[in-house]
Amino acid sequence: MHLIITSASGNILSSDAFARISIMTEDGEITVLPGHEPLLSAIRPGILSADYYVGNKIHTAEYATGGGVLNISAATCTILVDVIHADDALTDLEYIESQKKEAEELIKSYRAENGTAVDPKKLIEIEYELLKYTAMHHLGKKFHEHGGGRK
Repeated sequence: MHLIITSASGNILSSDAFARISIMTEDGEITVLPGHEPLLSAIRPGILSADYYVGNKIHTAEYATGGGVLNISAATCTILVDVIHADDALTDLEYIESQKKEAEELIKSYRAENGTAVDPKKLIEIEYELLKYTAMHHLGKKFHEHGGGRK
């Protein structure tokens, strides 16, 4: 089963075969294995983990993603995301942490200012920013704790 991970900036990963993909969807985190039944699902910000083949060897890649779409057909698993960051690109943990805290504060202040008149669309938009920066921070910390190397 072919794997394609892409974003507006271009193809991120393409492999003729994969062993496992874990991704956060609107219904929660799912694991996709080869032969998964067809599926079309919205993606929530979170961590995308893929075990894919290069020749006979399995490689692992992890990314922090924004929202997007997961499309599984009989032959291909396509993941299209609006924002994607590889673990080795997440080097400025202080900046990521500050953005995460700013998003947390935005949510608190928005709820405090609007009480019961909260615009769900606006609140979801702010919460997606928090989820994105939380995933980036988690993945960046994990990358640095493991010496900055890929599997």
